Amino acid sequence: MLKNFTVFFSLISLLFVQSSLASNSAPSLIRDAETEKFLRELSHPIFVSANLNPENISLYIINDDSINAFVSGGQNVFVNTGLIRKYSTPDTLIGVIAHESGHIAAGHLARNKEGAESAESAMLLSYLLGIGAALGGSPDAAMALILGGSQSANRLYMKYTRGQEEAADNHAIEYLQKMQYPADGLVKLLEFFQREMLGYQGEIDEYLLSHPVSKKRVDLIKARTVGWNFSDQKINQNLQPQMDRVLAKLEGFMEKPDVTLAKYRYKNDETSNYIKSIAFFRKGEIKNSLQLLDNIIEKNSKTTLQSHYNSSELGFLYELKGQILFESGQIDAAILAYDKAIKMLEERDAAQAKVAFGAAILALTENDTTLVQLAIKRFGEALKFENSNPLLMRNIALAYNKLGKEGESLLALAQFNCMIGEKDKCSKYAKQAKTKLSKSAKSELLQADDLIDGVKQDDKKDH
Repeated sequence: MLKNFTVFFSLISLLFVQSSLASNSAPSLIRDAETEKFLRELSHPIFVSANLNPENISLYIINDDSINAFVSGGQNVFVNTGLIRKYSTPDTLIGVIAHESGHIAAGHLARNKEGAESAESAMLLSYLLGIGAALGGSPDAAMALILGGSQSANRLYMKYTRGQEEAADNHAIEYLQKMQYPADGLVKLLEFFQREMLGYQGEIDEYLLSHPVSKKRVDLIKARTVGWNFSDQKINQNLQPQMDRVLAKLEGFMEKPDVTLAKYRYKNDETSNYIKSIAFFRKGEIKNSLQLLDNIIEKNSKTTLQSHYNSSELGFLYELKGQILFESGQIDAAILAYDKAIKMLEERDAAQAKVAFGAAILALTENDTTLVQLAIKRFGEALKFENSNPLLMRNIALAYNKLGKEGESLLALAQFNCMIGEKDKCSKYAKQAKTKLSKSAKSELLQADDLIDGVKQDDKKDH
């Protein structure tokens, strides 16, 4: 879904979701269940070592080639695609996530609450408002919101992190030691930053540098880890296959299709064919794309020692197939592919596939009541993990509208508008929902009241 690498959020999918905005320079959120699973599993032992609850930490992937990660507002960790793609093994990502966990555990954000909250608000709200503007047919306004919000967030956030990096490094060392994992990846990245900064002293905007790198920081980490004999093999054996697939997927979606196809023209291994399948998809050569992908699915559906995918991981291939079919207008086949993905994936990993499955049903020309009810069921299951996804709520509103359930549809539309910052519309639709909902729908009526009261409270704060 990435013909132009633009603004991403979970509309109907999966890998990457395209809106009508087009700018290669625009930072934007990426939603991809497989990549998110990889980052969660990589981060889980780190968060535990830091005495943090992994369930309370949100991980976000940003489409940005710069090599960076940061935390903002509460327990939100942002990782750039540039960092994920910088190295071929998980070592650096593990070191960086350990460092960012140090910021959270040390309470840096709590002490700098004003700055952190301002930054998070400026950035996340700009993404949501941008999506809302795009849906409203204003792509130029959307891009301005997203770019402006991101740049404002950068400056606000960076201002409040200065002087805290060494403390976070110390915590990272502590967590890595608990995990018995080497700090080589973190050192390697910091040394890379040092080399990159040589010759640019005096030219770098200090307020755009969130992680100032000094020789002192590098020397400190090396000194504290002298004598460590930890091997990275134990963790890498679990994470490396996932990382290989994530890197292949990112390459297929982020590089120019013609360049990618030329690069892998004479290669016929599974990874190369997977990347080429995505490149063909982006070029609109659907037959070639599906042929390569189907071959990979068929091979890995057989229980053999040569299979690179277990049952759950195979679900991500069907998820991609569903996306390709949906984007090429083969809606019925897409629904079947998404259904297979849902059955193979674990509950949390299947959430985005369920959103896509339901959206595909809504795209059918015929209004099949039974299928729409199934779409609503899948949307409800996805909400457990996607409860801050405005476009999921928009689809729920559409589904209820197709069933003639006006009250439920208006309530979902109110929630959608609250999520994208349209407070007046949120209040308006919530009030309308109360007049249409059955008196027996006590839970829904309470939700409507909560939305109305929430808008009132926000208005009081603003004044």
